[in-house]
Amino acid sequence: MTRHEYTLVDVFTDTKFGGNQLAVFTDGRGIAAETMQAVAKELAIAETTFVLPKEKDGDHKVRIFTPGKELPFAGHPTVGTTWVLNGGNDGTLRLELGVGTLTVTVKDRFGEMEQPLPKFGAELDSLETYRRLEGAIVGVETVAGMPPYQVVSCGNAFLMAPMELRDVQRLSVNPAALQPVLDDVGAMGVYAFTVLDTVRPGSHVHGRMFPTGVGFSEDPATGSAAGPLGSYLVRYGLAKPGQAIVIEQGFEIGRPSILRARIDGSREKITGVRVGGYVANVGGGWMDL
Repeated sequence: MTRHEYTLVDVFTDTKFGGNQLAVFTDGRGIAAETMQAVAKELAIAETTFVLPKEKDGDHKVRIFTPGKELPFAGHPTVGTTWVLNGGNDGTLRLELGVGTLTVTVKDRFGEMEQPLPKFGAELDSLETYRRLEGAIVGVETVAGMPPYQVVSCGNAFLMAPMELRDVQRLSVNPAALQPVLDDVGAMGVYAFTVLDTVRPGSHVHGRMFPTGVGFSEDPATGSAAGPLGSYLVRYGLAKPGQAIVIEQGFEIGRPSILRARIDGSREKITGVRVGGYVANVGGGWMDL
C-alpha cells in the first residue's frame, strides 16, 4: 500500500463550512479507477479529485468522482483543485478534464474557470414539464411571463426551471421519481431558481440544484450549472452580457454558497462563459491505498 495525502477545501465560499466540499488528492498516480470511486464513496462529500500527469495540452490531468460516479466535468472541483495545486497563491493552470482542457485562474483566493460555450436544448413547455415533474419534485410551480423550462449545457446539462422564491425554498425531491424524467430530457439535474427576489442582498439569482445518480440529492453549489444558468439568463434578457451575475445557492441545506458567472458576447451569440468563486481551506488527511 502507498500513502496518499489529500487536502479538504470548501469552494464558492469565503469562510469554512459553507460552499461545496472538495477533497483533492494531488498525486493520483497508481490509484486504479475503481479505487478512486471507492475513496469518493468513503469520503461521502460532493466530489473528490485525483491529479495525474498531463496527457495532452494541459498542466495536469484531473479525474472527478462523486460518491456515485465519475464526472467528465464539474465546477467546484475544477476551481478548488486549481486553488490547491497553486497552494492558495495567485496563478493560472490548464486542467485536462473529460470535456477538454480548461483554463482556471486564481487571484486573491478567487478562482475563475472558463467553460465550454453553451448548448441550448429544445424549449420545454412549462405546464407539460410541470406535469412530468409532479411527484418527483413537490412544490414546483410555473411562473407567468417567465421563459420556458429548457435544458442548457456548458459541459454538463441541466434543466433550467424558473419559479418564485417561495416555491424554490419549499421544494422537496423524490430522486427515484426524478431520474427517469431527467433521463428523458437529457439532463443530470434540475436547477430551480428565481431572479432578483433573493435571500442575500446583492445577489442576482437564488437557486437550488437537484441531481440524480451522484450519491446525494441536493448540491450546495454547482459551478457547472452556473455557466448554463448565466447563459440562459442572458439569452432571455434576464441578465446582460458582461454582467457579474451573483448566484446564491445551498441556503436551504445549511451550506450557503456564492458563485459568480460572466457571459460574454450577446443574446444572439454567446462567445465566452466564465464562472468563479472564493475557496476556503479546511484541512486534510491521508489514505493508505
